[in-house]
Amino acid sequence: MKIAELLLQTLEHNGVTHIFGNPGTTELPLVKACEQRGKLKYVVALSEVSAVPMADGYARATRSLGVVNLHVAPGLGNGMGTLYTAGIAGTPLLVLVGGQDRRFLHTNPILWGPVEKMAGTVCKAVFMLNTTFDAAANIRRALRTAMTPPYGPVALICPPDLLETDINAAPARVTPAKLAALDKSQITAYTQFLSGAKKPAIIAAEDVHWDNASGELEKLAVTLGAPVYAAPYTGVLPVSSASKVYAGYLPPSLKQVADRLAAHDALLCVGGRGLRNTLYAEASLPQKKAWLGHESSAQAPGGDDGDYVLATVTNLKPALAALASAVRKRKSDGKPARAALDLPARNARVLHPTLAIHALLKKYTNAIWVDEAGLSTSDVRQWMNLKAGDYLINGSGGIGWGLAGSVGAAIAQLSSRNARQVVAVIGDGSALYASEALWTAGHHGTKILLVILSNRRYATLNAAAARLAGGPLKSFTIEPPVIDFSGLAKLYDWRYAAASSEAQLGAVLGKLGNPLKHNTLLELQLDPALQPVTASRHF
Repeated sequence: MKIAELLLQTLEHNGVTHIFGNPGTTELPLVKACEQRGKLKYVVALSEVSAVPMADGYARATRSLGVVNLHVAPGLGNGMGTLYTAGIAGTPLLVLVGGQDRRFLHTNPILWGPVEKMAGTVCKAVFMLNTTFDAAANIRRALRTAMTPPYGPVALICPPDLLETDINAAPARVTPAKLAALDKSQITAYTQFLSGAKKPAIIAAEDVHWDNASGELEKLAVTLGAPVYAAPYTGVLPVSSASKVYAGYLPPSLKQVADRLAAHDALLCVGGRGLRNTLYAEASLPQKKAWLGHESSAQAPGGDDGDYVLATVTNLKPALAALASAVRKRKSDGKPARAALDLPARNARVLHPTLAIHALLKKYTNAIWVDEAGLSTSDVRQWMNLKAGDYLINGSGGIGWGLAGSVGAAIAQLSSRNARQVVAVIGDGSALYASEALWTAGHHGTKILLVILSNRRYATLNAAAARLAGGPLKSFTIEPPVIDFSGLAKLYDWRYAAASSEAQLGAVLGKLGNPLKHNTLLELQLDPALQPVTASRHF
């Protein structure tokens, strides 16, 4: 068989069903082999900027390996921003990068470039198909590395001339390395750490999702009587937000984190590599700290406030289960960890962003939510009651991931026995980064509800400017012209609806199905002067 077919069959043997990509000439052998086999579905995106988040969103929604195929050097360059996001969020991603034909590489042809060096800046490992002697081994090595914690993108560079070469090898299932559970002495040490605290708290990150350990995390928290905070910018909700132990997302400000955690004397960090803070702030986290997770380079929150007293690389599912059984049961006060906030007063003639988010959450309670809503993101987290894993954000602090990520999550639903509605809440500025992803959604017949919060501002940047520049900046206004999102919906054959008042939103939501029958873009036309209730928590 040809090496391209060996690659595809190896992916099939390891449970891969979809490849997302924006192919060019150097990827033709792979796409051709994919069509000839008719087993793996090749999902075409109109740019690498949207292809990577699609694979990433698919992986997070299915808790499985994502696969993306990028064009040689300039295509890889286009995808590097969102490969960075996938790495920060810890998504297992195999990146099949086209390499230029080796027979004339010495002439520096068009599309030539330092592909290995480029990929190495945003991938945890880079492998290359060099010859028929190493091709089968390097395919397996790349897969195993991508499927072994700590997760992140792994590149496999695939020159087209080699993909067309015959090879005498058989596809095989790869056995990724597994992290060990805690041993008895470690269980004792962590139990003593938690039992010795008067008021412990847990800070959870993405590792919980990838180890399918949210149930064990919640059980431990309930036993301890401890709240569970999601670490700032955590890309996948690590514990059910409907649980009484869910205390919300920590803000990306160390000062606000310190204020939120001040009452706790011990912090157990579950997953992550440290707190992702946005703007510098003077603050102290003097509490004792312990850590469990995938990444040995994890830094204790607070930086200069001391290292972890315990830190163990481990499989979180058995580790948390063992601790939940070992720690002493504490009596809970029965109060939910997430503080209640009042909704703003209703006014049928205007549309308050907080009331709009609340209405959407109330209607779509069993959906997968993809959130890139800027200042309104904290409102989503305040009132959502979603299952662990059903709330996704980019995780890196950049924007432009969410819309395309929601398409990947929605494509996963097309082959699911328990298909879910996907709701994407995206700021108007963010929605313009990869709007071509709407074509892929339309082409494959997904049924996404895309909610665009249209305030005609980069409101999040102006919130930062209020601290760093003394006030909002004119450069962060995106009008005139006012963007016609109805035209964008028409361009990609999406249904369109709009609301600029609470009464109009109520009427629109009354007509929208749950689940939807068509891709639908709902534009919420907001007054920029009305701030989300929780906007102050954003920085």
